[in-house]
This record gives sequence, structure tokens and C-alpha cells, in this order.
Amino acid sequence: MGQIRVPRKGVTPAELANVLSRRLGGGFEVAADDGTVIVRRSPLSAAVVRIGNAPGATVFRVRGAGVPIVSLGTSRAVADALRRSPEFRGV
Repeated sequence: MGQIRVPRKGVTPAELANVLSRRLGGGFEVAADDGTVIVRRSPLSAAVVRIGNAPGATVFRVRGAGVPIVSLGTSRAVADALRRSPEFRGV
């Protein structure tokens, strides 16, 4: 799906999972793991978010997991939530 770069350093998987849970609502199941966050909409549709670092920023890499056509919608919803999230703006 792509990369989202936010002007904030040190975002943890737990923090990312909390923000995505609030932003996406009850239709999504969000779980944090070592350096990744998995967002499920259904057993066939999921998105995986990996957290990377860049100078002065954090980079989220979002990709679909599961059935490709179905996972595309979940990946887009996650990417949009990250782009619009005020929690990840500069401090």
C-alpha cells in the first residue's frame, strides 16, 4: 500500500495500536507485536503496519495481508487513519 512518514520520532507499536483502535472504530481488531501492528477487519482481510525510523521522523509501512482484493480496503483505511491522525504530528 505504501509508506506514511510522520514528523515524530519514537512511536511504539503499543502507541500505534491505541491510536489505530480509536481512529478505526469497533469494526477493526488491532494487535501490536514486536515492531509491527496487525489490523483485521475480518478473517480474510488484514493490514500489517511496520514501524521504521528516518532522520527526524517515523515511517509506517502499510501492506495488505490475506485475500488481496479484500485486504486492499483494510490497507487503505489504515493508511488514511495514519495520514489524518493528529497524534503523530510534531510535538
